[in-house]
Amino acid sequence: MWRRKWLLLAIVIAIPAAVYVGSSLLPKTYQSKTTINVQETADASTLLSTRIRSQSDMAEAQTLIKTTVVARRAAHLLGKPPSTARQLLGHISVAPTNPSESDRNFLTITAQPSNPIEAARIANAFARAVAKTRTSTAINSINRSIATLATQGASDVAGKSSAEALALQLQQLRLLRAGQTGTTPIVEAAVPAAVPISPKPRRNTAIALILALLIAAGLAPLLDRLDRRIREPAELEELLEKPLLAMIPDDAFPGHPPGPNVRESFQTLRASLTYFNVDRSLSTLVVTSPIQQDGKTTVAVNLALAYAFDERDVVLVDGDLRRPQVATRLGQEVSVGLDAVLVGERAVSEALVDVDAGAGRLRILPGVTPPPNPAVLLGSERMRLLLSQLSEEVDVVLIDTPGLLAVSDAIPLINQAAGSLVVARLDRTARDAVQRTNQVIAAAGGTVLGSVVTGAHAGGIYGYYGYYGYPAYGEDDDRDGTESSNGAGRLRGLASGGFRRSSS
Repeated sequence: MWRRKWLLLAIVIAIPAAVYVGSSLLPKTYQSKTTINVQETADASTLLSTRIRSQSDMAEAQTLIKTTVVARRAAHLLGKPPSTARQLLGHISVAPTNPSESDRNFLTITAQPSNPIEAARIANAFARAVAKTRTSTAINSINRSIATLATQGASDVAGKSSAEALALQLQQLRLLRAGQTGTTPIVEAAVPAAVPISPKPRRNTAIALILALLIAAGLAPLLDRLDRRIREPAELEELLEKPLLAMIPDDAFPGHPPGPNVRESFQTLRASLTYFNVDRSLSTLVVTSPIQQDGKTTVAVNLALAYAFDERDVVLVDGDLRRPQVATRLGQEVSVGLDAVLVGERAVSEALVDVDAGAGRLRILPGVTPPPNPAVLLGSERMRLLLSQLSEEVDVVLIDTPGLLAVSDAIPLINQAAGSLVVARLDRTARDAVQRTNQVIAAAGGTVLGSVVTGAHAGGIYGYYGYYGYPAYGEDDDRDGTESSNGAGRLRGLASGGFRRSSS
């Protein structure tokens, strides 16, 4: 989680912020409620019988409120055209006020438009509209019953029913009709709401923050499982099952400002090679990496300088014939290289270039012109004899090679050397590439002496070097004071005394 702290922090901040902004931009909805008392009205289905039945039907009232008949009446009360009836129906809902109580004669009409005043007006309009609709329906039913009785009395010539009985029934109907006006009173009228019910930016943001934290907590292990790059130096040691010999800081690479830990990191590498291989001759070493740009050339050049400052006779061979960089890194201009020696055009003594390296001696066998067949040249018998000759004449022969998984040029050199150094870059080299490199070296008959991690942050891993008071690179050791964009000036500074002689 700490490695991905910026991504996780962005998630924790971005998601709640986006939800808050989005919620704030959503249209507001206000809610107003009207409560009505649904009382009994005359039942038109029984008015033609000898008795009149009244009933209270909450379900009928709820259904009636959601009809277009009531909606049109409500639109008329609001001063709107009848065509807006369906739109008004979309703003309201109806439910019993207290469904858990025994007295369930109260209904609540809820309106939710985008304006608080409009919400109250709509709720009240529907309450008045349903009251008028229920009243008019009951009155019309009673009027039809009165008309039926009046017709029946006019045609009653056989004396089946007396005039007194008919008059009594008509009087009861008229009294019942007069009582229908108050069957649906408004108990509590709606008032404009002070605050909207939605959106709720604070609540939504709080929920989004919780979700963002959960996403961040789950994303970290998921990314860690999916990310196959080497993140910690110990991972390289576990993959190769060989010791981690040194950790090289970013300061060692061209284009970075000089730091105080470069010299000590390569002294550590040289000492570690000796310590972990005390019973093995290290006359010829191959410096390789799984892919390009892992830092193998930087390691090869600086390790050669470290050996030279330790009073060793060193030859650095630029075996990366496709992209030779050794001469450039050391600030040397060359015209004859390894390719000319391998094709028999020049002797090895003509191609070797001396580099000022203090107490010891450093010579390079550079690459100049990329040949059309680098793999064939490096795997030739002439190359084998050349390495054998150099290993007998000098203390250490270092071979810089191309990425082992990128091209096959370095494979013929592996079994000709005492061992190989595998260079991997933190946060870049994949674990699978390191495992495959180890398999290729073993299949080629070579031996992995150890690993080197590049790209370590100087302020973290190598901060303890400051305890010994080593001067920062370039302060008093870079005597010629030159720097260049390709790193040649820095390495010339090393050759002028950047590495101190060490007894280790």
